[in-house]
Amino acid sequence: MKKRNIFALLISLAFIVLIFYKIDLSELIHTFQNFDCKNLVWIIILYVLTMFVRGIRWKVLLLNNPKYSSLSLAEIFTVGSMLNIFLPARAGDVYRAYYLGSVKQESKMKVLGSIILERIFDGICVFLILLFAVMMYCRQAWIFHLAYGIGALFIGSLLVFYLIFKFDKIDWIFAQISKLFKPLPVKFSNPLLSFTDKVRNYMKSFMQGFQVLDNLSYTLISISASFVIWGLEAYVAFLIVDSFDLGLRFAAALFVISLTSFSTMIPSTSVFLGPYQYAYILALGIFGIEKSTALAVSAIHQAIYMIILTVLGGYYLLKFNISLKDIEKATE
Repeated sequence: MKKRNIFALLISLAFIVLIFYKIDLSELIHTFQNFDCKNLVWIIILYVLTMFVRGIRWKVLLLNNPKYSSLSLAEIFTVGSMLNIFLPARAGDVYRAYYLGSVKQESKMKVLGSIILERIFDGICVFLILLFAVMMYCRQAWIFHLAYGIGALFIGSLLVFYLIFKFDKIDWIFAQISKLFKPLPVKFSNPLLSFTDKVRNYMKSFMQGFQVLDNLSYTLISISASFVIWGLEAYVAFLIVDSFDLGLRFAAALFVISLTSFSTMIPSTSVFLGPYQYAYILALGIFGIEKSTALAVSAIHQAIYMIILTVLGGYYLLKFNISLKDIEKATE
């Protein structure tokens, strides 16, 4: 087992211990029995709709290039989301870049850059949702600190990438690095210079994925689409929580969608085992919901998402004739 997998496993185990410590198993089972399928059709429709809105946004992030269709990008996104469930380290996002780059003869690093920018926009939107929820419904210090820390991470990341893209100093930076290697003996300098040149080319290609930041209208459309996506995601979360008749308001869904989204950034085993469930417990705990009840709700929520993504993602795998060997090669 790779070291990163061992680390992810240990983190998952630590969260599982926290989750099941002094849990009421009878209440857990009772909550499962209380699930009402009344909202299930709308949950499926709205969640699938978010996939297609994401396809539209991805097309805009790729500067509305006519060689991409919003529908095919949505389908590729769905496959990537399915792989993110079952593979560690968000390998599905890496595969998206690999597959689209291969099919469209596009730079894979450029596509990956657009995906990173997509994730940054997601993070900023969810941060704003969390900040709104905190200011309106919960002023506990720990969650204020969490919100500000997350905001600093994503807004800071956007600022850094924007400055790198805007001032385009990559060649200059790597030229300075190369100067440090040139005085070394040839047997050391040549490999180092070759490696530096490769990294420079990868970096320049990667930053091409941020070209949309130079187009104000496309940037605003991408951000607006991100709010639509996360608004729909929050409403889906509300419908799922409402299916348990816990008497919670829409505010609970805002905390659920924001905390669970950020929990997927924590290294863990497949299906985000541990961090996702604990984030759900924290979110509903703000409204006085017991740990065992929150765990049951999180299990149903995650099961619905997994089934939808597995069915759709599996269908698109067959449609695009994608083999498991291709996935393994891209995510090694």
